[in-house]
Amino acid sequence: MEQSIYKSTKIIVVDDEVETLNLISDYLNDKGIDVSVAETGEKAIDLIRDHAYNIAILDLYLTDTTGIELLREIKEYHPKIQAIMITGYGSIHDAVECMKMGAADFITKPLHLDHLHLTINKLLENARLLEEAEMANYYRMLSHTDELTGLFNLRHLLPTLKKEVDRHIRYDHTLTVAMLDIDNFKKYNDTNGHEAGNKLLVGLAEALRHNTRNCDILTRYGGEEFVIVFPETKPEESSMVAQRICRSLESTLGVTITVGLACLPKDTMNGDELIKMADKAMYWGKTNGKNRIVVYSPEMTVFK
Repeated sequence: MEQSIYKSTKIIVVDDEVETLNLISDYLNDKGIDVSVAETGEKAIDLIRDHAYNIAILDLYLTDTTGIELLREIKEYHPKIQAIMITGYGSIHDAVECMKMGAADFITKPLHLDHLHLTINKLLENARLLEEAEMANYYRMLSHTDELTGLFNLRHLLPTLKKEVDRHIRYDHTLTVAMLDIDNFKKYNDTNGHEAGNKLLVGLAEALRHNTRNCDILTRYGGEEFVIVFPETKPEESSMVAQRICRSLESTLGVTITVGLACLPKDTMNGDELIKMADKAMYWGKTNGKNRIVVYSPEMTVFK
């Protein structure tokens, strides 16, 4: 049963003492682990170039190099490899240097194979948990990201905007939401094809990234509509950013956009209402000439 957990595990053991190599490799082979051995650093590097190992067990002092130097070289090929250093002449200084180089553990001779086995299991379990965490984070991000543009999607926007609204209300700060839409996008698609339309959306997303701050929240709202949340920003400041985006799109992609802006706390204290007001301002701009930036006003009348 235990052998099955090592099915894809590969370990390299490097030691200039043949007895130690045989001792470790025989023990690990009995556990069902795929083991490679090397008596020199040079041979170890040859093996490392051709194989992906999970763990390297390295003697600290070899005939042609040191374990620390070998670990440095190995990390260049496989940065995520786990390393266990072994030595019969260990010191605190050696252990510290090994840990600085990214070694996971430091074991002195004579070896206790059961201890080595427990160390290997611990490293493999840690690697498994890290991989699961990275995959979970990847899928979480994927579910909150627009596949085409790489910007956030509506699923991410709504709870994030609520948190930002609550924070801004708590500290009596100002926040602005922008809704923007590519002018005449349907005509662009019909003329140039959907692939060109998708490239345009990707280009617009890149322009948004280039012309906004890291703290601004960029979202593909749907179709050719995008939302930007500007934390700690007044409408006149957001308007200046929107103008910069408009100029960038017209000069680089040859298209224009219409932008609607709504502000907290001036217009509303509700996040959903902010989006609706920004959307209303944008559509007012669409029906009054397009290619413009419009700040929400309650007097606006829009017929969709």
